[in-house]
Amino acid sequence: MKQHSRKGILAGILVSATLVVGIVAYSTGDSLISLEYWKNTIQGSIQTEMEQTVSQALKEAYEDAASKIQADSGQEPIEQGSTGLQMQMVRQGDQFMLGQGSSFLMGAGVVSLSHTGSVIDVTTGEEIPSVSVLEQGHRYLVAENTSGTAVVDSGAAYLAVEGPYQTQKGEGTGHPFVDVSASDWYEPAVDYVYSKQLFSGVSTDSFAPGLTMNRAMVVTVFYRLAGSPEQEMSQAQASFQDVKEGSWYYDFVRWGYVQGVTAGMGDNLFAPEQAVTRQQILVMLHSFARNYLKLTLTGAADLQAYQDGAEVADWAKEAVAWAAANGLISGLEYGTLRPNDAATRAEVADILMRFEERIRAGQ
Repeated sequence: MKQHSRKGILAGILVSATLVVGIVAYSTGDSLISLEYWKNTIQGSIQTEMEQTVSQALKEAYEDAASKIQADSGQEPIEQGSTGLQMQMVRQGDQFMLGQGSSFLMGAGVVSLSHTGSVIDVTTGEEIPSVSVLEQGHRYLVAENTSGTAVVDSGAAYLAVEGPYQTQKGEGTGHPFVDVSASDWYEPAVDYVYSKQLFSGVSTDSFAPGLTMNRAMVVTVFYRLAGSPEQEMSQAQASFQDVKEGSWYYDFVRWGYVQGVTAGMGDNLFAPEQAVTRQQILVMLHSFARNYLKLTLTGAADLQAYQDGAEVADWAKEAVAWAAANGLISGLEYGTLRPNDAATRAEVADILMRFEERIRAGQ
């Protein structure tokens, strides 16, 4: 926008403000106005009138500038967005073609931006390079002689766009999570367990892939993996001192114990809220496959070939060796098993997907 245009807008705003003050003072018929009356009545009216005047002036100036930019650039007219930022939920693969003069606010999710020219991160005051991942909570401005394309990489995202832009809908994805994107190694697994209803999100739009799982959560997942057999659950009889009737996991723990999926921790304890380690989840999976599904399990890797193979507990060696031999554990390219690390939701999802595709589907 040219300098004289900005000055014209400001001058118009100041004139409007002066007129408002004059009108209000005249309408009261009293040149001696108390401070209290000024604050409570007149100042509020002036502020409201000023906000309306400024908003309208900026709106008109923005539309004029956007039209001029489009005309000067020789580009085809771009769809005009709203003049106020309104956050909207978008899905993976959706694209926003941003015209010169556009501004946008990044909410949640993962969105990448490529551009030709200059895009300013208004929050930091710095230009951002092309092919950048937008920062959550930051506002951006597309400068003159610039066009850009924002692409949604996460399952869902929240983005507000103001000014000229066009949208192109993508194919979307099976999951609606803002914290799981196409570039994450675990996205296929998250998509799989969500579509199979083995996992739900921690909220409607968040999966929390790095959150660790406890023993009660894992038993629930195995129950779903078994097809949610209600009759088996209702007939299961088991008792643990730390699993109280009425707790959300009470029936799941009883089912898992009776079906040989999981055992207690000794002394009549189950430890439902204890975090599950990687070797523990593999032992449970091995027991589920052998005891419940009655599958024939083959394969045993040499644990000594791994840097931390000696850290695998004796009671877990058979299950870990089986899982390693069948490629059920990810991250083995580093030569480690990490048997005592707490298992995250992403890791468990990945292990279950590999089990279903490589073991169960083949028998």
